[in-house]
Amino acid sequence: MNLHTHDFGAISDRMQTNDNKLVSAEFRDYSITSAFQPIFSLSHRHPVGYEALCRAKSSDGIPISPIALFDQVKDESDNVVLDRLCRAVHVKNFSRFTSKSWIFLNVNPLVTVLGKNYGSFFKEMLEKNNISPNQVVIEILEKKIYDESILAAAINYYKDLGCLIAIDDFGASHSNFDRIWNIKPDIVKFDRSIIIQAEQCPIVRKALPNMVALIQDIGCITLMEGIETEQQALIAIDSNVDLVQGYYFGYPAEHLVDPFNQDDTLFRLSGKHNEISTVTKSRYQELVDSPLTEFKAALQKISAGVQEPDMACPKLLALPNVNNMYFLDENGYQIGGNIINQLKPETTDLRYRPLFEAKGANWSRRHYFKQAIRNPGEIQATRPYRSMLGRAQCITLSALINSPSGKLVACLDLNWAY
Repeated sequence: MNLHTHDFGAISDRMQTNDNKLVSAEFRDYSITSAFQPIFSLSHRHPVGYEALCRAKSSDGIPISPIALFDQVKDESDNVVLDRLCRAVHVKNFSRFTSKSWIFLNVNPLVTVLGKNYGSFFKEMLEKNNISPNQVVIEILEKKIYDESILAAAINYYKDLGCLIAIDDFGASHSNFDRIWNIKPDIVKFDRSIIIQAEQCPIVRKALPNMVALIQDIGCITLMEGIETEQQALIAIDSNVDLVQGYYFGYPAEHLVDPFNQDDTLFRLSGKHNEISTVTKSRYQELVDSPLTEFKAALQKISAGVQEPDMACPKLLALPNVNNMYFLDENGYQIGGNIINQLKPETTDLRYRPLFEAKGANWSRRHYFKQAIRNPGEIQATRPYRSMLGRAQCITLSALINSPSGKLVACLDLNWAY
């Protein structure tokens, strides 16, 4: 094995520069060069990084996708050469610019581990191009690796150099939380399938902010990729994701984008998101306000001892958006069962019948109970959440009151439609 055919010097000898200072390289019958797709911070409103993408074409000028190009290479030695060649071209092209942004490099961990058999390369490549390791984000293509030891060895190598680590395609295939616990990446890139599902399904859209928050709580920066439409961009903003990438924000190009050209787009998006949020908040407040008069009247009757709790509910339960009512003692234990709106049979789903009998259940961990205890006499309202009586979403109004039999927390569930 001739290691000199794989080292940085040999790889550099394959590269040439055209009149526009764009670097390319030859591999077999193909010419390889770079395109850079911007990655924006929604908060900073400008690009903070660029993903380096391989652009290849045959000697006849016919384009070939990176996947198809790499699929043609079966030999281990050629795999290492092609992988190194792509990275060298990307870094050389990126070094033409004065940007201090990150450069995202896709890396096959298997090639990284095998590369040890073909001499050093990566560290020298960065040094020769005056690129600091802390400016490099390594996108681990972990779906190609099933051997955790190989994956760990590759990640440790780049971490020791000072590079950041990103997990690519999170949410697709076997890319899951287990890998995050093990890899401890700096950045998690959500697979494009996530934003598509969120666009098509209200439940996924509602859950997405919680998924993003969970990743952030672990200690990772979140990146939503594959954003192609305004609707998808608005969903990304609503999810509170940190970074975004996709054709909507910028196509891959030979040169880096002007960071100030995109400010209007992000500013406009932010304004539109605020408008949508205002409408949603208004709809929420309208629902919360709709039963307040009857709810307060019922609470007054119960407090005065004029009526027993279950007898104070009929008018409330005749309102169109009310699902059910129930009462808790000061320790969170439910007194009696759920008083259901009989005019709305869809309130309950018989498949959840084992959960219907709630007498004696303890709801002290629920937000609506805690808030009522902390704010005696004031009506509290939760955010929408999944009802225990079926698949529907509900909002719970709650209030701590004094009754002849002691302190009670009255709870009223309202139907929240998407």
